[in-house]
Amino acid sequence: MKSRHTLLGAGVLSFVMWGPGALAGQDRPLTGALPGAGAAGGATQSPAGQEVIPLPAEDRYLDAGFAEVYRLGSRLGDGWDAFGQVPDLGFDEAGNLYILDRGAVRIYVVDRQGNLVRQFIGEGEGPGEFGEPSALGFGVMTDGRVTVFDPNRMGFALFDANGEFERNIPLPGPHTHYALIFNLQAFPGRDRFLSTTEVGYLGTGEPGTDDDAPAPFRYLLSYDLTVDEVAIDSVVVGWWPPVHPDAAFRPRLMGDMLPSGEIVYTDSSAYAIKFAVPGGPVTRILTRPFEPGPVTDRIKDGEIERRLDALGDGGGDPFREAVIEWERNHIEEMEFFHEMPVVLGLRTSWKGTIWVRRRGEEGAGGNPIDLITADGRYLGTFAPGTTGLPVAFGPDGLIAFVETDDLDVPYVVVKRLPAGVR
Repeated sequence: MKSRHTLLGAGVLSFVMWGPGALAGQDRPLTGALPGAGAAGGATQSPAGQEVIPLPAEDRYLDAGFAEVYRLGSRLGDGWDAFGQVPDLGFDEAGNLYILDRGAVRIYVVDRQGNLVRQFIGEGEGPGEFGEPSALGFGVMTDGRVTVFDPNRMGFALFDANGEFERNIPLPGPHTHYALIFNLQAFPGRDRFLSTTEVGYLGTGEPGTDDDAPAPFRYLLSYDLTVDEVAIDSVVVGWWPPVHPDAAFRPRLMGDMLPSGEIVYTDSSAYAIKFAVPGGPVTRILTRPFEPGPVTDRIKDGEIERRLDALGDGGGDPFREAVIEWERNHIEEMEFFHEMPVVLGLRTSWKGTIWVRRRGEEGAGGNPIDLITADGRYLGTFAPGTTGLPVAFGPDGLIAFVETDDLDVPYVVVKRLPAGVR
């Protein structure tokens, strides 16, 4: 069960809006104790009227032995699939996989057997080319059209289903400058994309970074690409944790879409998975009785040590060494949120099954992943260490992962889910 203190402290206060600045509704914190969950769970009503569905407390483990369909990647560097940096993947409705390689500044399209169909985009200043590949993000529509966020031009480039460049659509106004937009998900049947994590900004002026300013909210934004200038809407407005945005263990705002267009998201340190229809308030919340762990001095010391170890050295480059020194000082002085969030990742499958990666117990060998149906039924859990969270979901149970070997060479692996968990 969640106590009132935990739920309020974890930020179960949120609302949804559709259209610039148009507040549609607000839900209050959960202040009553949730009923215990039996084998099938149950439902109650929060004070604001949302349906609260407590899911079972005990894990029911699922088989993660998914059949591998194909694997791409090479250590030798002599083929098209010698990937450099693969931050994102996407499927179209035909089952073709789209691979964004920031290192090569290319998008590769492969068929259901892993055969290369086409490749497009490149580094440069011309149409369909990009000058800042390290900050590219992309999204794939079901019909095979693709959009790429271009941080150099501050807008989106649109490509047709054959990979041919169509046009650039700029972001509106100076307030969108220095945006970093990743993790794009296409709305079903629409030229509109959801950024499934909160959008970051470079430089100064990001809301909420001034210590004297009131704490704002966080937003999941959508981008309409049917117009001459991108129309930006606030789809989800989430709770703002009362710490600096760079604080360690600060709960993330993250969400995804169901096939119906409904948004499922989390914004707190509690296990509280929220549903909202764009244009309306939160309609229901799924919970499991897992408490956020306290951030102790031992955990703080371990996190600082882990981040310092990851810095490496400058290799004799004075500029790189200066950057590392700045990062080192920042890490040693960083702020911490007071508890470790339960939910670490959230995705939805092609058919709408919700995958929730949650923090595993210390020494468990990984993080378990819960599977929940779109109507709030608990399907089961993949045990820690048996599978990661897929980077992309496709039709007919296709899922895609990015893996690395002992030399950090990236590989793309496509598997197929059994029918019962698609």
